[in-house]
Amino acid sequence: MPATITFYGGLGEIGGNKILLEDKGTKVFLDFGKSFSARSRFYEWTERPRQANGIGDFLALGILPDIKGIYRRDLLQLANIPVEEDKSVNSVILSHAHADHADYVSFLRDDIEIWMGETTNHVIKAIEQEKDSNIEYEITEFKERPIDRKQPPIERRVKTFRTGKKITIDSIEIEPIHVDHSLPGCYGFVIRASSGTLVYSGDLRMHGTRPDLTTDFVNKAREAKPDMMLCEGTRINDTTSSNENSVYETCFKFAKQANDRDLFVFADYSYKDIDRFQTFYKLAKNSNRKILVTPKTARYLARLAENDPELAKVVPKPDDEFIGIYKHRAKSGSYADKDYDQYDLESFKQSNVWTYKDVQASKSKVIVALGAYHLQELIDLNPGNGIYMHSSSEPFNEEGEVDEARTNNWIERFGMVKVHAHCSGHASSVDLNYILDQIKPKLIIPIHTEHPEFFRTFRGVEALTLAEPLKPISIL
Repeated sequence: MPATITFYGGLGEIGGNKILLEDKGTKVFLDFGKSFSARSRFYEWTERPRQANGIGDFLALGILPDIKGIYRRDLLQLANIPVEEDKSVNSVILSHAHADHADYVSFLRDDIEIWMGETTNHVIKAIEQEKDSNIEYEITEFKERPIDRKQPPIERRVKTFRTGKKITIDSIEIEPIHVDHSLPGCYGFVIRASSGTLVYSGDLRMHGTRPDLTTDFVNKAREAKPDMMLCEGTRINDTTSSNENSVYETCFKFAKQANDRDLFVFADYSYKDIDRFQTFYKLAKNSNRKILVTPKTARYLARLAENDPELAKVVPKPDDEFIGIYKHRAKSGSYADKDYDQYDLESFKQSNVWTYKDVQASKSKVIVALGAYHLQELIDLNPGNGIYMHSSSEPFNEEGEVDEARTNNWIERFGMVKVHAHCSGHASSVDLNYILDQIKPKLIIPIHTEHPEFFRTFRGVEALTLAEPLKPISIL
């Protein structure tokens, strides 16, 4: 029997990748991520499936695929679902740490191996140490809390790799090659099975700060002469290609105007994006301001720098002279220690902590980089006009559009001018065309896109399959 791939997520949507590779009885998932589109059909952004029903709500609503034998025993038992175990599911190979590729690993049995890049491991630990234990069952340093809080944390079988370290799982050989994306430590893969060679792009771009990483992947994939390529197409209908330097130049122009008029500046970007943090850090430094971040962001930066030597070279320490930590008012409305967790209290011991009163007294000396989830702080900050620098993706779906509308209401209410400057984590249509023309796979399967049919217009596309969920496709 030839090796096959089956899609349990990632088709006709942006994200939610869950792709099963089967070869000679061995089963390996390529990513196991959260599907935002499936979830948003039944829940608003802040709503959660019932914890009391374990994994039951996720399965009943199709948010998770109903695959027998792969999920945690405690979550199945809560939902009164018979416990089965399919030992042929050996591993999950993570391309990177974004939620739509990694988050639902936390539902899987703890004896399934989780392979990831070394930097991805550091990123996940830094992110998940911040998560509240009551939020779904997300990955928590790959030591999820079981339903019975008296039980010890779940220990994941994590194995790590770097570029060039080939992974052998029975008849399957997997070669990870780094790519550039809007998060550190991202990979694509060349996969050699018994009946052919498969290339999986993960998420990638060529207009970021490290296009050489993606070029390495393209070269390796071309050399492999793949029978099949699973290629992301998030921006398949977008030919624009703004880069990180253009983000800086745009924001610097407006920061200069803000300085000339003593205006307040608020910034909104993903705290996980190290490239974007560096851009705003540089912006603060060159406009004679400090960048104010949440204690969560400060700890994220510190943990990455402490654990990853490469990131330590480019990530400044939280006590840097151009960085400040914003201390929000919590439950009591004051700054009582009882209102904060132990991690925040530790962060607030630093000398560069700012309150809203400090900001009000020096509005033109800071860039308040708290992001859209902390817009309520504008009430205390009382910006009195200013500039809102929106530096994250435009919404991909109706839910995102609603969120953007609410954000715009806050911006308008406080008299700010919105400036959009963003460099996407995904390749443009032009760059995707180039990538496929270089690799020249015999067959292309579009993933991570709402417009798979657009791939038909590309050079290097001799054969294209618009795959269907749950239907195995042979790798020949």
